[in-house]
Amino acid sequence: MSKSIVAVTNCPAGIAHTYMVAEAIRTKGEAAGYKVYVETQGANGIEGALSQEQIKNADYVILALGKGMSDDDRVRFDGKRVVEVSVSKALKDIDSIIPHLDEKAKIYRATTVNLGGRSSKETSVTGIMNHLMAGVSAALPFVIGGGLLMAIGSIMVQFGAPNIAPADGQTASIAWVLNQIGALGFSFMVPVMGGWIAQSIGGKPALAPAFICSYLANSPNILGTPTSAGFLGAVLIGLLVGYFAKAMKAIKLPKNMQGLMGFLIIPFVGLLIFGLLTYYVVGPIAATLMNMLVTMLTTIPSGAKLGAAFLVGAMLAFDMGGPVNKAAWFFSFSLVSTGIYDWYGIVGVVTLMPPMAAAIATWIKPQLFTQGERDAAWPAFIVGATTATEPAIPYALAAPLPMISANVISGGIAGVLSMALGVQRIAPGIGIFDPLLGLITPAWAYYIALGIGLFLNIVFVISFKSAWMKRRATKVNMK
Repeated sequence: MSKSIVAVTNCPAGIAHTYMVAEAIRTKGEAAGYKVYVETQGANGIEGALSQEQIKNADYVILALGKGMSDDDRVRFDGKRVVEVSVSKALKDIDSIIPHLDEKAKIYRATTVNLGGRSSKETSVTGIMNHLMAGVSAALPFVIGGGLLMAIGSIMVQFGAPNIAPADGQTASIAWVLNQIGALGFSFMVPVMGGWIAQSIGGKPALAPAFICSYLANSPNILGTPTSAGFLGAVLIGLLVGYFAKAMKAIKLPKNMQGLMGFLIIPFVGLLIFGLLTYYVVGPIAATLMNMLVTMLTTIPSGAKLGAAFLVGAMLAFDMGGPVNKAAWFFSFSLVSTGIYDWYGIVGVVTLMPPMAAAIATWIKPQLFTQGERDAAWPAFIVGATTATEPAIPYALAAPLPMISANVISGGIAGVLSMALGVQRIAPGIGIFDPLLGLITPAWAYYIALGIGLFLNIVFVISFKSAWMKRRATKVNMK
């Protein structure tokens, strides 16, 4: 009787890593003789949901996570032999994970924090980042949908459509309505982020109090503060409410009252405590910190700002969806809610470059790449130009030093160009087409920054990899 593997894959955007890792697990697992069942938690929702029977009969569980999992989700695997890795690490190390499942897998207990022999420090840091990315993942559809509607409304106005609000019996114009609906997406972005951070930690009972309190923290007219708490408020509230709910769930009540804990007690007590804390403490403090951050970013000297832009661009290009990339992406994306769009403009430029540069380099200098890398060039180019950076990962794994060096240097330069030219991105979209949708302005600046950055990336890839291969060949000949 053949052994079986069940797996769960997810990533913050739910577009590339989620499905690439799922396919890698499926392919490598089946090649090793396992029956493989993979549940993807991506942009399309949960697909291939694992049944209780599949989990029960599984010999191993692989959790390849980029946005974490809630406690309610994890409890399915209590008592199973589990290997948990970040989704980016799973993509890189799948060849070493599948053959060594027996030694890597650890018995998982849903009530424990430690898993797989990791230190509590590593687990805590990784866990918090996963919870933050769970919040970002939930907020993305709101800002994407809202941004596209606002872009359509703006384009209509540019082409002469009226932008009329309802007043004195006058009917509102379509462009105005689209802008208002889109703006709602942006207004709910931060509360959704706070709510889903909390849910990722403490399960469904944490969602409502964190959502409401995050909304309160971003209502300066209610708080009486000059500014809203922004993403800082959502992060603080999401973490506080989430861990509070998690602690409350550990309290043992009589069986006939246990159902009330998640349905009534945690939502009510959480909202009572953190609603008051948000109003009197967390909201004002977070609003003050957010105001200081916005003031700093808007008044920072140009030299320092360009230096920071180089750092953000280099971080975005470094590990192509890994923790360094996520930190820079989260910082840039979170500022969108405050009306600061230039840092997210860097994201719109730099994240396209590594896969596009790798693909173009294979066409210019095919002898530098394997047949598999040449075959993957068109998919890497198309996905990189429109969706995600992840197709560059196989090229980086094959030659880490030259490829990552080329990406980081060109990414930093592109970040500086993007900031210097004033590129602004109001919402995620479809890559190189974002300026045409009104999501990135000014269009000319965007394409100049992207064009120069991409040209440098290609030149660096060809130069660095040529030198790297020549050096390797020399070492082999010397032996």
